[in-house]
Amino acid sequence: MKKYTSLTLLVIFILSSILLKPPFAIDIKEYLEGKFPAIFIIYLGSLEELDVYEKEFIDLLEDMTPVEQRFFAREVHENGFSPEILEKLKSKIHKKEVEKPFLKVAFPGQDGKVVKGNPIYVFGSTTPSPEVRIDVNGIEVDRFDYRSGNFLTMVDIPEEIEFPIKITAAIGEEKTILERIVVYQPLWKEMSPEPLAIHPVYVQPRKDQMLKEGDELRVIIQGSPSANATFRIGSNLQEIKMEELDPITASLKGRGVYMGSYIVKNEDVLSMVNPVPQKIIVNLRRGNEAISRELPGKVTFFSDNLSRFMEVTGDRTRFYKVKKDSFNLLNDSLGGDGWITQVISFDLLPETRFKITGKAGEYLKTELGTENYLIHEDNVKEVDELKENPLSVFSEIMVRESANETEIHLCNIKHSPFLIEEESQQIGVVLFNISQDDNITIKGESSSVREIELSPFSRVEYPYILKINIKLENMLAGFDYYWENSDLVINIKKLPKIIKDNPLKDRIIVIDPGHGGSSPGAIGPGELHEKDVVLAISHYLKNALDEKGAKVVLTRSLDTNVSLQKRTDIAFELDADLFISIHANAHVEGADAVNYHGHMTLYNYNFNKILAEIILDNLSKITGLPKT
Repeated sequence: MKKYTSLTLLVIFILSSILLKPPFAIDIKEYLEGKFPAIFIIYLGSLEELDVYEKEFIDLLEDMTPVEQRFFAREVHENGFSPEILEKLKSKIHKKEVEKPFLKVAFPGQDGKVVKGNPIYVFGSTTPSPEVRIDVNGIEVDRFDYRSGNFLTMVDIPEEIEFPIKITAAIGEEKTILERIVVYQPLWKEMSPEPLAIHPVYVQPRKDQMLKEGDELRVIIQGSPSANATFRIGSNLQEIKMEELDPITASLKGRGVYMGSYIVKNEDVLSMVNPVPQKIIVNLRRGNEAISRELPGKVTFFSDNLSRFMEVTGDRTRFYKVKKDSFNLLNDSLGGDGWITQVISFDLLPETRFKITGKAGEYLKTELGTENYLIHEDNVKEVDELKENPLSVFSEIMVRESANETEIHLCNIKHSPFLIEEESQQIGVVLFNISQDDNITIKGESSSVREIELSPFSRVEYPYILKINIKLENMLAGFDYYWENSDLVINIKKLPKIIKDNPLKDRIIVIDPGHGGSSPGAIGPGELHEKDVVLAISHYLKNALDEKGAKVVLTRSLDTNVSLQKRTDIAFELDADLFISIHANAHVEGADAVNYHGHMTLYNYNFNKILAEIILDNLSKITGLPKT
């Protein structure tokens, strides 16, 4: 009897279950198909067969943004479905319906901003949602990422008027509007023909110059186009003709730039018993019109016999090579003489001595071979005991090898100025003020040095210049240079021993997150600062390199100020194999930010070019962004 009773109860339970099952029960997998990503079957699988409340939840969830969908699906997965979750979702939808979209404009960042380029980019962030529509001055933006809410667009700006920029973010009928006023002032534009005028700022030289016989005084001005221009020096009534440049450089599109030059003569120097600064007067004429202007920079002619000798005092002092095939009118160049300069890629050693051949503003001039260089007057001191160019007698090279490096001693040439030219498998050292022995001896050898080649300049034209090429057996891995007693030592780092199965093991790598502290760097949409982005990237990179066995040091691990000198000092003190500085650069005003973007990798010495190319190529492959 018990047997039948049990069976009866079981049948009743099954019938009850069937009768109690709602007629609209739906399988969760079937209902989710095509509506959500596959992962949602895992997130919402606990619902199994949907009841009326769960179905309402799924239907409402379908209209949410992907970010919101994942949030609610994960909550069901972790805590189970409940009426409270449904009400929370309804509340979110209701709030969305009445809430205006958030809007932040990162650039232009303030009213009345003066911009130097056109068109300008406008970018910022808004509520991340595909429902948001964002436009600038009534035109839909060029780029909008609804996942992050970031937007970017280009806007043409008319010249020299207060131009309004109206940014509108809308969800349905709800709108948020921000306005900015910008003024586009071109860095340079052609002056009006009338009235006849000389630009008050765009003139060179802007600072005082000291020149000797044979030097060139170059005068450049902007003025009204199609006029006759001349200049004169001091009380001399002779007018020196200036030519109107046509065409001029790409950055100076138009007419009205005049250039003229004067080569200093012996009589100019002799007439200056007591050298004094002389005015430079520029004249512009057209028909019966004429205008004159005194330039801010004066000129002094002096005898080469009055040249002084200087000694480098600063630890990090550099020469700036003068590029005489170009000119700078718009900005104040080094020395204010209008010549464009190029910094040499290495620091001068303290106690290096050289002859001063002129002056431009706060910069002293020196001539090395066929080129002129500038050095700031604060980085040197005068050597009173020197009255003529000192010559070092060079007769011996000594080679010393250790396990990790090779020292090349260039004997008895301390104080002599020199330049370093490095290539992938060679270091060239150009020595100046050298009295060369006919029989220079080379003592010692190194397994990493293939040849030391002496390459003298013409003894007739340049009798005191010698180039030494140190040719290597392998790739250059780094070098240093310093005075040791009376010698100049070129210390060449040997290639490290690489473990093929783990090439990064025990490599010392310094990672430098750019900016920090009070220096935010570039500012992106949503108050995203370069200093924060590069710090996050640096921590990520450090962890990746740590896993490979590298010894990694960050120049900063927090949002702190670190000087440029301190950053590189860390690498020098650790004798690091690599120094990697990470930045997130911004576009200049007027750049096409919509279509021009991607990666760049910068390197300081030629022997680092290969590594830079490897980094750049792999970044491009991994991210899909172009190489700039």
